Amino acid sequence: MNSTANRRNEMFWLLIISMVLGVSMILLPTYTNVKILGAILAMVLVLWKTEIGLYGAVVALPFINFKYVAALMFYTFVCYIWKKVYKKEKIHTTPIDGPLVIFFIVLVFSVVFSITLNQSIKDMYFYSGILLMTFMVSRDLDKKNLKGILMVFAGVAAIVAIYGIFQYFTGEMGGHGWVDVKTNPNLKARAYSTMENPNILAEYLVIAGSISVALFLDSKNIWRKLLLVAITGIIFVGLLLTMSRGGWIAFAISCIIILTAEDKRVIPVMLLLGAVSIFFLPDVVIERLKTIGSVKDSSNAYRFLIWSASLGMLKDFWASGVGLGYAAFIKAYPNYMLPGIKAAHAHNSYLQMAIEIGVFGLLAFLWGVFKSYGTGIRVWLKAKDSFYKRIVVASMGAVSGLLFHSLVEHVLFDYRIIFSFWLMLAIIMGCSRCLRDENL
Repeated sequence: MNSTANRRNEMFWLLIISMVLGVSMILLPTYTNVKILGAILAMVLVLWKTEIGLYGAVVALPFINFKYVAALMFYTFVCYIWKKVYKKEKIHTTPIDGPLVIFFIVLVFSVVFSITLNQSIKDMYFYSGILLMTFMVSRDLDKKNLKGILMVFAGVAAIVAIYGIFQYFTGEMGGHGWVDVKTNPNLKARAYSTMENPNILAEYLVIAGSISVALFLDSKNIWRKLLLVAITGIIFVGLLLTMSRGGWIAFAISCIIILTAEDKRVIPVMLLLGAVSIFFLPDVVIERLKTIGSVKDSSNAYRFLIWSASLGMLKDFWASGVGLGYAAFIKAYPNYMLPGIKAAHAHNSYLQMAIEIGVFGLLAFLWGVFKSYGTGIRVWLKAKDSFYKRIVVASMGAVSGLLFHSLVEHVLFDYRIIFSFWLMLAIIMGCSRCLRDENL
């Protein structure tokens, strides 16, 4: 009886899909038909296996408008819940559920009381898609899919890096708005690839590079090791050509954490290699490194002035925030800005988050991050499987690098980076759950 009913349901939906395709073929242009067919195929695949939606988001992330990635996460979540209800499966809890719920509630309040309500609603849609991804990845991916998603993330990042390298060496860089020629006379361009901003590209590659290093260390297959060496090398060159000083430091911090956890004896070797590498780096990179912390560099000097104005905003909006998203910041900032010092954000993620969603939102976010660290450390101490140990360390390394970079840059400005950041926290939770399930 059940099989007959299932067959009827399948035939019904097949008929509906066929009718939609038939009408579209007649009424719509070919290109639109291709998009519709692709969307329907994607929906069917995600309904079949919800993890395909997560893989698809990782692949699409650097190439398409984030609103489509968020839409995919909403649809994937609906399929995920439907399957759970249909199969009567239990939904697991994770250590960051409490902070996540509080953080989400604060986000809702920041939207309701936003000074740019319409834009904050849009930003809430994006953030909700990211939190839904975190919910799914942290709960239901097994070891095979955790490894698969990370391999795909690193592979896609290598493609993005290759395009950035091509841009840099062919001169197809658009303008030179990201270059301070006064303090960096030899710096002619900075790679930004599909990210449209060299700092955003650097942040993306910091995460991808950290993951590829961990996957290389854990790989037992010589061909996969060679592939991961190539991927890591490409990502490193791409990161170098962003000329993002914060990105370089973030990746260095991540690598120190990863390699120290692997073997403390590598620390002297790393220091020696770091010292020797200075003699082989291009002059333009050396000059860029010398400007770290220099107040003569326009970007550094600007930051101090922007921070001063931003602190004035925080003093007035510390409890409620101005509203979720940079649009609210941009609207309020002119009332506090110093003459001629324009800014789209505070150039400090902690300050920016407190201004947008209030101090309580910042505390909820940090609580979630620290809970993730605690979970990751427990996995590293207890796991016998080297994969879990290395991946949680790499995830914590990537997050640590970005959190350090966040002191001088608003790292969580672009939703593609926010997605990647929360993916790392979800991966830590996912490794913890897999380890717990294996020990039952």
